Amino acid sequence: MAFVSILAKRFLTGKKRNTFISFISAVSLFGVCLGVAALAVVMSVMEGFESELQSVITGTHSHIVLYSSKQVIPNKYEMIERLQKAAPEIEAISPYVFSEVMLAHKSRVVGSMVEGIDVNSLKKTTRVERHLSQGIFPSSGEAPSIVIGKVLAEKLSAKLGDNISVISPFFDKGTLQPRAKKFRVDGILSTGMYEYDSKYSLITIDDAVVFFRLPSGSASAIKMKTNNAKNSYLTAQKLKKTLRYPYVARDWTELNRNLLYAVKLQKVVIFIVLTAIIVVAAFNIMSTLVMMMSEKKREMSILKAMGMARRQSAAIFVSVGSIIGGAGAFAGIALGLLLSQILAKTSFIKLPPDVYFFSYLPVDVRPSTLIIVTISAMVVALLATIYPAYRVAVESPVEGLRYE
Repeated sequence: MAFVSILAKRFLTGKKRNTFISFISAVSLFGVCLGVAALAVVMSVMEGFESELQSVITGTHSHIVLYSSKQVIPNKYEMIERLQKAAPEIEAISPYVFSEVMLAHKSRVVGSMVEGIDVNSLKKTTRVERHLSQGIFPSSGEAPSIVIGKVLAEKLSAKLGDNISVISPFFDKGTLQPRAKKFRVDGILSTGMYEYDSKYSLITIDDAVVFFRLPSGSASAIKMKTNNAKNSYLTAQKLKKTLRYPYVARDWTELNRNLLYAVKLQKVVIFIVLTAIIVVAAFNIMSTLVMMMSEKKREMSILKAMGMARRQSAAIFVSVGSIIGGAGAFAGIALGLLLSQILAKTSFIKLPPDVYFFSYLPVDVRPSTLIIVTISAMVVALLATIYPAYRVAVESPVEGLRYE
């Protein structure tokens, strides 16, 4: 094999190489490099998007949410004890009340999903506190407060200290007016995800129970944080079997199934489309080897006549193609890493958040993905060497020396 490697390097770096073949070889290497770099950067962006999406979802709604088909969990304290016994892997539990409402400030009215939260337990189950760009969590009392999303604040033209009206879709008995109450804005929530920042608002669970006329000690649902988000689906299934009707436990992947499936589908499609660039470069590698085969026909015939085996002659051209493909792949990975780091550090590419969920381009470089991209490029390059190597192997040495 050392003999084959020496000849392959000689064919690529020899001083008497054909200038045109040298140019095509460089184009092939450059094509593989660009294809691999593009694939590495785009896959890093897609995985960054997926990671950021998971972080926002689990950071806002935790890993598992327990609902009741009867809309209300009558005794939240009893349910918390049952959950702790049923699944020891649950690290934190937070009951909450939720309902769709209208928020009004001055002449502006916007729809919102309000959540009545237990502040202390919410800090343990989610990372909502990190997303408070201004102010503090809501508090109860004579002047109850509310935290609203950044986009909601912009739509309402509301700022810290302003009083906004929370209007319930339910009517009080004996009246034809919807239930309404004033709340002081004590915080602005900014997750970076438009879906949440334009929709969600937070009040205390005590204020929510009173406002929505729920029984004391009840909750609409319960959030749970497990010791491993990736295994939360198994925990949710265990809770379904243990608690049964009317309770339903869903993990974060079930609650956002369509969105996560769309991201995974995009990753597959983009990988296939960008791999086409590497395939085009592989055809250049094949062209390079075919021309090199014609140029080196005399030398190969002499070597065969001297006793070189067919598989050795084929291995020479396979090695040449592999060297071009390998060099292009590793150069592409280096270029891709550089571009990914620039994107991650600068965040100079801005996105419309109402379309892409995020206002920036997230990047997550995973070694496993880079390995897959590199192996894919190497395999494509190797496949491109099959035809030229076969032609060299089956050609008789007489053909190369006939006209000499």
